[in-house]
Amino acid sequence: MPTPTLCLIDRQSSNDIERLQAVLEGAPGYSLAVEGKLPSPNAAIEVLDALPPGKSHSDKVVYEISHDVEVVRCMEMVRGYPEVDIAFIGLLLLRESSQGRGFGAQVLRLAEAIGMGWQCRALRIAVIDTNPGAFEFWKREGFIELLRKPAMDFAGQAIVMERALPGAKSIQDGSLPH
Repeated sequence: MPTPTLCLIDRQSSNDIERLQAVLEGAPGYSLAVEGKLPSPNAAIEVLDALPPGKSHSDKVVYEISHDVEVVRCMEMVRGYPEVDIAFIGLLLLRESSQGRGFGAQVLRLAEAIGMGWQCRALRIAVIDTNPGAFEFWKREGFIELLRKPAMDFAGQAIVMERALPGAKSIQDGSLPH
């Protein structure tokens, strides 16, 4: 299987925003499951503008990910959130026509490389509990559940999960204090 190609999305490029919007609209099941509605016409802008507390756009990257020449997925990551040594995956979304073909695991390897480049010890995610398929994917990929908490503007609770980056010390393996 060919390696996917990552391309940083330029918030100022209307073409980049249109391609991101197409990926978001290509996964209506995700939006219905986690938000209870279809993607809005401004969903791409909303993804690009959303920031966690205390973070700026310089801490966040959004990539379009191509397979062959078709943009089939997107990935959003935030450096140093919620802790300085965590790379947070805010979104890893595949068009529904591309799901179940091993692309998610491939993209996760790219996320690991980004996190290691940021000098992080772990990847962290928050899966909405109304999206059981995503929860199972992350469990299969070795993420462990840390906690569950309310998720504002979402259809369910957030399941916070984490996995150590290769070679990193983590809470999971007992090498860091809780």
